[in-house]
Amino acid sequence: MSPANDRQSPRIEFKFSINGKDNEMTPGLNHLLVAVPRPGGGPIETPPIVFGQRYVDAVPATADTYLAPNTPIKIRLDLRPVLADFKKQGFYTTFKGDKLYHQDFKHVYVAGGTAPLSWDFDNLTNKPELEMKDPDGDGIYEATLTLNQPAATKTTAASWKKVINTADFPQYSSDYPLADALYNLALEEARRAVEPDSTFRTGKEWAGVWTRDVSYSIILAQASLQPKVAMKSLMRKVSPTGRIIQDTGTGGAYPCSTDRIIWATVAWEVYQATGNEAWLRKVYPIIRQSIADDVQNAYDPATGLVRGESSFLDWREQTYPRWMQPVDIYQSENLGTNVVHYQANVVLAQMAARLGQPGVAAQHKRQAANIKDAINQHLWQADKGYYGQFLYGRTALVLSPKAEALGEALCVLFGIVEGERAQQVVSKTPIVPFGIPCIYPQIPGIPPYHNDAVWPFVQSFWALAAA
Repeated sequence: MSPANDRQSPRIEFKFSINGKDNEMTPGLNHLLVAVPRPGGGPIETPPIVFGQRYVDAVPATADTYLAPNTPIKIRLDLRPVLADFKKQGFYTTFKGDKLYHQDFKHVYVAGGTAPLSWDFDNLTNKPELEMKDPDGDGIYEATLTLNQPAATKTTAASWKKVINTADFPQYSSDYPLADALYNLALEEARRAVEPDSTFRTGKEWAGVWTRDVSYSIILAQASLQPKVAMKSLMRKVSPTGRIIQDTGTGGAYPCSTDRIIWATVAWEVYQATGNEAWLRKVYPIIRQSIADDVQNAYDPATGLVRGESSFLDWREQTYPRWMQPVDIYQSENLGTNVVHYQANVVLAQMAARLGQPGVAAQHKRQAANIKDAINQHLWQADKGYYGQFLYGRTALVLSPKAEALGEALCVLFGIVEGERAQQVVSKTPIVPFGIPCIYPQIPGIPPYHNDAVWPFVQSFWALAAA
């Protein structure tokens, strides 16, 4: 690939963001600038665009027109109506109906789909070049960007060199230098992921421990690589009352989001890796009490499924229809979330048996079997050969026919589906050029994040499922 893409479309979609939030217009409704040379060689710039009022450039662009390398553009924003509301009533009401108070107003950014623009609203604060400025205080904010820039450094890869000591980790070598380098690089990344307090950092821009993120990582590798860090990270996500803490999500999280229970599978994974009986006795009552809460708050006796938001797909408009409110998402019954509840009951039954509580073991074996049967009854799509995304609706639940990558893989991995059906799931779940997308088909008009995206950790679970 060339450093500057000379086949890139000149149609630049963007929108504005106050405080790094998607709060200007309805998702999928964007401004449009056609970045082609202007008559007379003038600069490519927008007029002052009123915040919340869509701008569409009238300049035509033919199908064979492409974005030139190093194209400078100036984007201008008229924020005066927002500032007037701040002055008049102390707040501005966004298209969602949320009140943005004057004292909370910090920054304005431009987001978009053409580099260096980004649709990752949560991380706009880490891209200072996308912050818009109003140096003369007239309420007209500006940002000047260079599109389609050639790479400043060589695009061919240099030899990878180890910079962190990972000799205490399990080692791997083969006849394939690339595989060896990737494995050793992964060991370094695992070591870098540990915070000074000996817990796992969720990501570069996500400080602290997140239940679902560290859980899936611990299952994939960290239970064996760094079990003590795994234990400390998991215990950081236990409340003072001895319940697993639910990450943020729709509607204030729990019980709209219920995928915290993946913690149970991870705790068992750590026990399997270490054989630490004290750890088993510590986590057992936490898991048992958390599942008991879920039975009361989230288990649906009518279907046998568990209510709650998709596991890890917790950005509402990315994976749910726009009409769905938090109560609708709570009421929905998602494939991936149900599979992790099934597996939580399986491991709790195994823990109870190990600790000499056969009655509890039998109870949770039955509970797991009920969830498994319900998944296969309500979510299986015989005509497609894979499971549907979730049951949803208000007065009568229906099945979304979309494929949900993580849920499909976990169904195979945890034994929800077996034999010929398992082979169908692996062979028939839709694949796109870069892998298995989080959901398929995508939601039109929604920028990529969970929608229209392939996530590496999900591919890891697919590799395990396929194996």
